[in-house]
Amino acid sequence: VYIMRFVIWLTLICFALTGFAESFTQYNSASRTAIVVYIPDAQGFYHKQTNVYVNEVNNIDVPYAFDKKNKKLYVATGFGNYVVTLTDSRAKLVKKDKSIPKATEKDIDALVLSVNNSLEVKFAKYNLQREKEITDSINCVREQARLAAIEQARQDSIEQARKIAEIEQYKLSHDWHWIPIIPNKDQYRYSSSIDLECDLCDDKKHVYSKDSVFAFAIQNDTIYSPNIEQGYLDKSYLHIHRYCVPQNLKTSSAYQQHFKIFKDSLTNDTLYEHDFVAYYNSKAFSDYIKEVQAEAPYGFFVDWGWDSEYSFISFHFRYMNTNKRTIKYIDVYWKVTNSVNDVRETGHFSGTGPLAQFESANWNWDYSSYYVAGDASNMQITKVIITYMNGQKQVLTGKQIKVN
Repeated sequence: VYIMRFVIWLTLICFALTGFAESFTQYNSASRTAIVVYIPDAQGFYHKQTNVYVNEVNNIDVPYAFDKKNKKLYVATGFGNYVVTLTDSRAKLVKKDKSIPKATEKDIDALVLSVNNSLEVKFAKYNLQREKEITDSINCVREQARLAAIEQARQDSIEQARKIAEIEQYKLSHDWHWIPIIPNKDQYRYSSSIDLECDLCDDKKHVYSKDSVFAFAIQNDTIYSPNIEQGYLDKSYLHIHRYCVPQNLKTSSAYQQHFKIFKDSLTNDTLYEHDFVAYYNSKAFSDYIKEVQAEAPYGFFVDWGWDSEYSFISFHFRYMNTNKRTIKYIDVYWKVTNSVNDVRETGHFSGTGPLAQFESANWNWDYSSYYVAGDASNMQITKVIITYMNGQKQVLTGKQIKVN
């Protein structure tokens, strides 16, 4: 046991000398709790808070223990002692990392207590020193002529400490990824948010108009924001929008405050260069198209519907062709049943193309010669026959018939 504790503390010393570069957020951890954290007040004295949930843990000095069973990583910073519950994927990497000590619950309790004690000693000394500094400043002043100077110096120190406290509180209550895009109060008469235009979207049609935007990074006055785009057949793909920061956002106090406090995090990732983002979006969309083609190699119904007003069937559908061959004709076979599945009518409707690959078209029959009884309530597409321009035919039945 003593040998193990010695090895753990030796590892801690090594980490303390080198630092630990990773931060923990909601994207690589399930929860983050400050076991103990010291927050300065307006006069610069640090006060202990315990069991505080935080959005992010960064500036880590050392990860000093890992509980494999519960996937909990214990880390220390200059201002607190934290326990981070990792995601499964991150926990697997930490488990393999030989540089991070693996400890039993008994040893973890002892290590947590030791780190807490070290922080308590550290900030007790700091508060004593702070109190001494204030006392010495006051004692060094003579009479009324210097009392005003002392008070001003004290107020400056309190204001500086207050700003530090505000920054720490802002970090605890905000996620750096979410950037406020709220105009200054004198601009609210025009809008409650600032529009962002994506220069990667066709004709700049995509305009973002909410009060905050999620971002991966900000590089050269450009916000890189990901969005899950919903496509056909329940497929989706990640698209990165590229918003140029407009002048009225640059002058927004909310934006300036957020960027100043989280500048290191927002500008740390240099991966999002213009050419890379355009390539990534193209690749993601291409992969999405391939998935749609794999599921529906001969096309799919974007939508379809029917009615039996006055007992005469009306029918419409929109079809997307995913095949490289151009469609000349499309025949849609169907059957109509009642609520107990008795067949009331069968038939088909024929549409004429041409319909090239990745094009869609509508066909509509307001009324037809098909007549059904009044209890008809359900229609099912039973077969689709596609005739291509070269005369080849493709018959789709069952699960081959795809509907968006």
